[in-house]
Amino acid sequence: MVDYLKFTPEISNNWSRAWHETQKQRPWAFKRLLDASTESQMESKLWLATELMSVDISSKNVALLGGWFAHIITTLLMDEVNVDTVTNFEIDQDAKFISYKFNRRYKPNYKAKRKNITISSLNENFDLIINTSCEHMFPMWKFRELNPQLKNSWYVLQSTDDDQYDDHINCVKDEFHLAEQANFTDIKYSGEKKLPNGMTRFMVIGR
Repeated sequence: MVDYLKFTPEISNNWSRAWHETQKQRPWAFKRLLDASTESQMESKLWLATELMSVDISSKNVALLGGWFAHIITTLLMDEVNVDTVTNFEIDQDAKFISYKFNRRYKPNYKAKRKNITISSLNENFDLIINTSCEHMFPMWKFRELNPQLKNSWYVLQSTDDDQYDDHINCVKDEFHLAEQANFTDIKYSGEKKLPNGMTRFMVIGR
């Protein structure tokens, strides 16, 4: 079980520089960075790493869909799950720029690419696709139609039933609904977790 992120001296140096540089160079993005660093954000990523390590699937080359600043999840994937590469596909140019600062210690194995994954193909192959914010996007069956080269890849998906936010355009009622949206036929894990902020998160691992 992954109960915590190992905050090593190297990570401390990397992250403190990234926080300082973000506040100085892109202050308008600082509030979003705070929102991406809450207790609940950490809990959901620790849960993901724990369950991913408990299933027997190949997870060497990972694509993050809308991975935001990708600081917590990349650290867990690299240091705990022991993946080889992480590529963060993010539509937000600020997030792409800032994510490089937080993950500079993983170069060249961490990459960030600006792309709207809801309307365009990745044009690449990955063992594992991770989307921890499905509520912000179209159902994942659409992504799979755009990316037939990923039909045999494994997926880790997280979503919620909390529809009080305007940008939560695609909430689900439970983990089974989430798996149904992705047209999964092989499910390795499904479950739900109540986070400290009161939100219920659902997660499925499958293909």
